[in-house]
Formats: sequence, structure tokens, C-alpha cells
Amino acid sequence: MTNQIKVNSLKAWALGIRPTSLAGALMTVVVGASLAHNVREDLFSWPVTVLCGVFACLMQVGANLINDVVDLKRGNDRPDPQRMDRIYANGLLTLRAMWTGVGVALSLGALVGLSILMLVRENLPWGGYELLLLGAVVIAFTFLYSTTFAYHGLGDLAVLLCFGIIPVCGTYYVLTYSLSWSALWASIIAGSSIDTLLIINNYRDRDEDPLSHKITSVVLFGETFGRYLYLFAGLLCILMVVLLYLNHHISVWGLMYATIPYAVLHIGSWMKIQHFRMESAYQTVYLESPRNFMLLGILVGISLW
Repeated sequence: MTNQIKVNSLKAWALGIRPTSLAGALMTVVVGASLAHNVREDLFSWPVTVLCGVFACLMQVGANLINDVVDLKRGNDRPDPQRMDRIYANGLLTLRAMWTGVGVALSLGALVGLSILMLVRENLPWGGYELLLLGAVVIAFTFLYSTTFAYHGLGDLAVLLCFGIIPVCGTYYVLTYSLSWSALWASIIAGSSIDTLLIINNYRDRDEDPLSHKITSVVLFGETFGRYLYLFAGLLCILMVVLLYLNHHISVWGLMYATIPYAVLHIGSWMKIQHFRMESAYQTVYLESPRNFMLLGILVGISLW
């Protein structure tokens, strides 16, 4: 499948940045911005929101490329023409090209972050220094996720933090100049739903990962734990939407249309894992998980707006 793609071609780069993961990055901004609009419509800024989306995508691209390099260097990813997610392992991007991509993504991300700072710093309680600290944390975690957390059973918590709490609460903060418990609930919706993609990936690779000393939560606690962790991650999202309803951020109708479609799709995906424990089922769920969390993000965003 991948042996027909030219090295360092645009198609190789399109696969290397993993478009489905960019949808997850944008979802965090959609959720955070929608809650901010719900709480402080008078402060809402489209330019800041768009810049937050660009920043999230650039950080995600950097993280994806770093992850591919680290996994191959550690022997976790092996060449497999059928695996479209193993761009570096399959030789579609050279090491020099990938590190160049990391540098470009993180540098542009830093510039976008500084642009956000310039737009909002006069309204921030600490004059914007907190955003500089947050930016440093984001860049550090971009490297630490692939080099440390993912290999020591902390990948799921890292995803919840880096792809949920930090981007959602960060977006909410630069749009409202404050934080709230509701922002935390909303961030868990994003982080936990995006984590389903990592969980199914780790579930699929549970026999291969220990060979390269990658100890994921599924490797650590077993196959049954992995199956039910996938289910729990989605149900936790629904619980967080309920908390937003109880905090009067969404209506009862918003609660219903934001949760019911997602619940049906998520449980349907989990049933494929539960009853058809074979490679084809894992691959199907791996493709369905982004569809599920993208839909959830859109519906939650609409219900909050």
C-alpha cells in the first residue's frame, strides 16, 4: 500500500502529519472556544480562536513526527507496507526531512503562540507570563510524550493532559481571561474521547510493544483492561457533558443530541472489539474512533454555543 508513494513527496507528508489527529487538535479548540462563547460572549474573539486552532495543529504535527522517529529508533515500529501510520519506518520520509518538519512545526507554533500573547496579554492577570510558561510546557510535553510517557504506562494520562486539559483550558483562558470547573469538564470530554484512538492503537499493538520495551497501560494491565478502558473513556465523556448540563451551560435538548449519537457510535465501536477480537476489527475501530470524537466535538460545540 505505501510502497507506491515517493519518498518525501507531498502524499508522504500528508500521511506523516496524520490528518485525523489534526481533527482531534481542532476539536479541543472548538470545545474550549464554544464554552468561552457560552460564558463570556462579550469577550469572544475570532482571531484569537483561529490562532489557537493553528497553534494546536502545529503542535500536533510536531508531536506526530517526533513519535514516529522515536518509535522506529527504539524498535517499536517495524516496516509494514499495510500500516499507513508508519511513515518513517516504511521509508516514506527521511530522518532529515522529519526533523526539519519538527523544527518548522514547533517554530511556527511558537510564533503563533506569541501572536496570541500579543493580542491578549493586556487582559491577562499575570501579564502574559503564564502563557509563556504554558507554551514551554506544551513544547516539553511534545517531546516527553514520545520519549518517556508513552513507554512507561503514562500515555493515556499524557493524552488527557496534553490533548485535553491544556488546549481546552488554554483556549478558554485566552478568550475569557479566567478558568473554571466547567472548563475542566469540557477539557476531559476532548482528552478522554481523543484517548480512545491511543487505547485502540495500544490494544492492537499489545503483543508487539513489549518486544521494544514499550509498556503501555494495556500491556501493563492486560487485554481485558484495554477493552474496557476504551468503553470507559467514551462513557466518561458523556458524564462530563452531563456536568456541563448541570452547570447550566447546555439545555436538555443539547444534552440529548450531544450524547446520544456519540454513545451509539462509541458503544458500537467497542462491541466490535468485544465480539470480534481480530486484526480487521481493531483496524476498523482505529478508523472509527476519530469519526466518533469529531462528531462529539462538533455536537458539544453546537450545544454550548
